[in-house]
Amino acid sequence: MLRACHRVLKPGAQLSYFVVSVADELDDGDTARAIEAGPMYVAAVSGYAELTVAAGFDGVDLVDVTDQYAVTLSESIRARDAEATELQDLLGAAEFAEGQSSRCL
Repeated sequence: MLRACHRVLKPGAQLSYFVVSVADELDDGDTARAIEAGPMYVAAVSGYAELTVAAGFDGVDLVDVTDQYAVTLSESIRARDAEATELQDLLGAAEFAEGQSSRCL
């Protein structure tokens, strides 16, 4: 896919993408939980910078936004807790409880 992106972009164009990966130090159970609680796609392998360079891109910059994501996730959880009654009414008790049990903080 990266090679196809490089082929169709105009010279000098930039490509931006994000990769969600699971911390290497997690045990198998926590890794499975992180994958389940995360977005639709969680990286199973690392090395995306190398793959991007191999596809023909140069000037690859990696930006780790883990700390910012943790702040955003914490705020989302706080808001969900603060609006629990309304969310239960909208989602139903079972769906709300499932969401609460699978959250990662």
